[in-house]
Amino acid sequence: MEGLFLQSAEAFSDAPFVGTAGEVWELLQSEKEQVSRDILAESDLRADESTPANEAEPSEESPRAIEWHNRETLEERLREINSAQDRLLDGGYGVCLECGDRIEPRRLVVNPAASRCISCQELLEGESIFRTL
Repeated sequence: MEGLFLQSAEAFSDAPFVGTAGEVWELLQSEKEQVSRDILAESDLRADESTPANEAEPSEESPRAIEWHNRETLEERLREINSAQDRLLDGGYGVCLECGDRIEPRRLVVNPAASRCISCQELLEGESIFRTL
């Protein structure tokens, strides 16, 4: 694996991120480990079989819905990190998946797993807001 990583990391040298491929990898790996720990620390979200779903009070479901949303958010972040590591290995890290332009270095400093430039991300978020209305 190291040989593959080192070969792929050579293509990273002209990427806009401040730091080496190894530093970016370590940063992503560290966050990945933390997110994985957070997922494991979440309470057991399986349905409580002793209480039928139709008898649950709305106030009891609200905290459960929040727990599920938090878990989904953590799982999505884990997928983003894995995808960023894949792009780092294949030489596509730092390039927007939508338009192919370079992702701004400041954006990658704030979110090393970013897969879109600011413009494309804003378009995507704008579309998702309109879908929910």
